[in-house]
Amino acid sequence: MKVTSVFKEKISLPLINLLKQGLSPSKLALVIALGMTLSVFPVLGTTTLLCTLAALLLHLNLPAIQVANYMAFPMQIILFFPFLEIGETISGGNLKEISKSTLISAFNVDFFQAISELSQYLILACFGWVLTSIPLFFVLFFFLKIVFNKYGKKFSPNKVLS
Repeated sequence: MKVTSVFKEKISLPLINLLKQGLSPSKLALVIALGMTLSVFPVLGTTTLLCTLAALLLHLNLPAIQVANYMAFPMQIILFFPFLEIGETISGGNLKEISKSTLISAFNVDFFQAISELSQYLILACFGWVLTSIPLFFVLFFFLKIVFNKYGKKFSPNKVLS
């Protein structure tokens, strides 16, 4: 299956359907930006719960925030190390290097034991995420708002793509 057809089927069409169902471009931009921002939270296995809680507390579209969460999931692992580096730099901490495979295998073996063993890394990475998540959210939100406003006008709220 080609990347373009996967993108269209798994990302584009669900977003277009949400616009067609009456979700405003601004609200859709908010939901997607928040879902993507929460999706890169550096603790593996927590983002679905975080996105669900955010959607329920803020009365946002739950399927849309989960689409954004799953769409940005690969970035969670990729951004862990930059978040860790930011956290170390700001806090003055200096931990020994950890590899991606060590990180992933620790979570695959036992989630709670991984949290315990890697707590210092996770705390610093979370600190780095907190420092970058607000600017990240606003950049995503305003970019997506422009895109959805431009393309959202093409879709009537009464029609649904099949």
